[in-house]
Amino acid sequence: MVRSYNTDSVALRVPKNTATAAATFSLPKLSKDEMADLENKISTYSNPQKVPIKKETPHVSEEAVHLTDSAIKRLNYLSEQRKKTQYLRLRVDSGGCYGFSYMLDMDEEPAVDDVVVDRNGAKMVIDEVSLPLVRGATIDWQDRLIGQAFIVLANPQASGGCGCGSSFEIKMD
Repeated sequence: MVRSYNTDSVALRVPKNTATAAATFSLPKLSKDEMADLENKISTYSNPQKVPIKKETPHVSEEAVHLTDSAIKRLNYLSEQRKKTQYLRLRVDSGGCYGFSYMLDMDEEPAVDDVVVDRNGAKMVIDEVSLPLVRGATIDWQDRLIGQAFIVLANPQASGGCGCGSSFEIKMD
C-alpha cells in the first residue's frame, strides 16, 4: 500500500489486484510538527513489538465431569494408537433446538484456559467458559449400530434437552 500525506488530506492507494478502491480522507491542516508526530504514530502502530506470551499450566480438576469406564478405555486406546496423549475436548456452543449444544472433539494439547480432567490416564479438557454449564456431567463412549461417539450421558446443569442428546437448556435456579 502506498501512503501519501499533505496538510489537506491523506490519500491511500492500494494495488489494483485488491478489491478496495483508492480512498481519500479529509483532515484538518496539520503543522509540520503535528505531521511528524502523526507519521511516528503510524509507523509505531504498523510495526508493533511482539510481546512474549507466558503459557500457564492448565488447571487440573478431579470434580469437573465424570468419565464412564467405556470412555476411559476408548481415550486410553486412542492415545496408545497415536503414541501421544489424546484429549477429549468438551465445549458448549450456543444453538441447537434447546439453546446450547455439546461439542465433543479430539485435541492433542490443552489450551491455557482449559480445565483438565484425568481419570486413570484418560484425559479430557473443558474451557473455563463451558465448565459451569457441564459441571458434574457424565461422559460416555457408545458403540452402537448407528455409529460410535462420545456423548454427554447426563448433565445435572441441564433442565431438558432434545431427543438426540446434542442440545440442552440450562437450569434457571
